[in-house]
Amino acid sequence: MNTGRVKIIYRHFPFLGPESWRVAEASECAAEQGGFHAYEETAYVNQGSFTDENLAIFAQMTGLDVDQFNSCLTSNKYAARVRHDHDAGEELGVNSTPTIFIDGFKIRGVKPYGEYRVKIEQAIAAAGE
Repeated sequence: MNTGRVKIIYRHFPFLGPESWRVAEASECAAEQGGFHAYEETAYVNQGSFTDENLAIFAQMTGLDVDQFNSCLTSNKYAARVRHDHDAGEELGVNSTPTIFIDGFKIRGVKPYGEYRVKIEQAIAAAGE
């Protein structure tokens, strides 16, 4: 159900070396085919094996058109976007993932759902909804 009360924006923050940058680009290639979340989940389960060959295997595992995916990945078309996301994160003091911002309030690391919910409800209340 879309109430329009909360907007989620995903930004990349690769910080674990060249492979993390490459998988960030790969996830954007998956997004072109509507497979961003499935691809990210597959990559998360297979951390530490982010060669281009394995990134293509993940695309196949998630039901993507592998030729289209490979064409996108080899073009490096999302490298600038990933760099921009990373740099913007650094400007905001991000130094780890996940880092969640809720109406300007920064939450680092995985927290219980209730902590996010409280901050979301506070932000909605502050907006007068």
